[in-house]
Amino acid sequence: MVNKLLSKLTIAAGLSLPLVALAASSVFAQMVKVSVVNNSGQTMKAVYMSPPDKDTWGKNELKFPIGDREKADFEWNRADYGGSEAGCVFDVRAEYSDGKYTELDAVDLCEETALNFR
Repeated sequence: MVNKLLSKLTIAAGLSLPLVALAASSVFAQMVKVSVVNNSGQTMKAVYMSPPDKDTWGKNELKFPIGDREKADFEWNRADYGGSEAGCVFDVRAEYSDGKYTELDAVDLCEETALNFR
């Protein structure tokens, strides 16, 4: 009786491990790491992202301003920008201390690991 129960538990645990791994990989696939490199000659005060089909920008992704020739690394969840089916392609806007800005259109943030603003 005990051997049968242990056998069933072992089989159940073995069958559930692939499901746990699949769920974990799905969560990690939603996370994207991006480096923002400031080569503008100005202090960068904000970086905004938006799906290409939207007319508004998301929240400022920078936790602190980035000086010229410096970079900041950040991580974001694609689901924050359109649910679990969110894509990887975004428009990105950097704003600087002098009031100017740079926009990058249709950047694949799942492929690009660094955004260089000039």
